[in-house]
Amino acid sequence: MIEPTVGLPALFAVLGDPIAHSRSPAMHNAAFAQLGLSHRYVPLHVRAEQLADALKGVGALGFGGVNLTVPHKRQALSIVDELTPTAARIGAVNTVIVRQRTGGPYLVGDNTDSPGFAAAVRELGPRPVERALVLGSGGASRAIVDALVYELRCTHLCWVTRQPQQLSVEGLGGATQVEVVDYHALTTKLGFDLLVNTTTVGMHGGPTAFPAAVEPQVLCPGGRVVDIVYPRPAGGLLDRAEATGCQVQDGLPMLLWQGVLALQRWLGRELPTSAIEAMRRAIENA
Repeated sequence: MIEPTVGLPALFAVLGDPIAHSRSPAMHNAAFAQLGLSHRYVPLHVRAEQLADALKGVGALGFGGVNLTVPHKRQALSIVDELTPTAARIGAVNTVIVRQRTGGPYLVGDNTDSPGFAAAVRELGPRPVERALVLGSGGASRAIVDALVYELRCTHLCWVTRQPQQLSVEGLGGATQVEVVDYHALTTKLGFDLLVNTTTVGMHGGPTAFPAAVEPQVLCPGGRVVDIVYPRPAGGLLDRAEATGCQVQDGLPMLLWQGVLALQRWLGRELPTSAIEAMRRAIENA
C-alpha cells in the first residue's frame, strides 16, 4: 500500500453539464481506497456560463485537480493559465492540474483523452495500426485522431464526417496521411485495420443509425472496432463487428486510461496495477 502524500490537496472533481451519469467518481474513489489515501473525487454540475468562476473557485479552495467533460473542454482553453502541448494541439482540455503558488492558484490544462485512447487500443494487442477509419467529427474525435497520429503512428487515416468541408486538419500530420471524406464515400473505402466510432450513434437518447451504412466489411481480416459509446449497446456496431470475427472494444477502457493518466498527473506518481484494476472494476460495475 502506498502511503498518503503529505500536504497533497484532498479533493478532486469532474465538472460537466449534465454530470449525474459520470462514472469518474466511482473510478477515482476506488483508486484512493486501494492506495490508502483519504482523498475524495466528486461530480460538480457546472453550466457553460459558470465555468470560469468554477475553475477559479476550485483553485482557491485548494483542489488538487479536476476533469472536464461536456460541454467544457474547448471553453477551458482560454481560462487556464497554461496549456500542455497535447491540449494545445487537440484544442481541448479534459484535465486541469492545480498548482498552488505564492501569487495564487495556477491552472494547467492538459488532455489525457489522446494517450488514454492509445492505451485502450493497445489492450487489443501489439499489432500496429496502419490504416484507421474514424467516424464523426464531434468533441471526442480530435483527441482520437491525435492519438492515432502522434501516439499510435498510423500511416493512413480516413476521417468521416457529414460536412467534410468544415473539418480542419490543421496541426495534424507527421508521417500520417489524413483524408477527410463524407459518409457516402465509405463504399469505396476498404482495407482498414481499425475502425473507431466517435459519434453518439447507439448512445442512449442518440441517433440509431449513421448517415450511410457502416459495415465491418470496410476492415481487413482480423480488424479491430472501437466504439467510444458505453455501455455497449445491444445489437449495435460492436455486435455486428464481433459476429464477423473482429476484435471489439467499447468506451470503458478509454475512460479508464484517461482517468489513470489524469490521476498520475495529480499525484505525481505512477499508479500500481492494483489501483488500476480497482478503477477498472469500479467503472465496469457502476
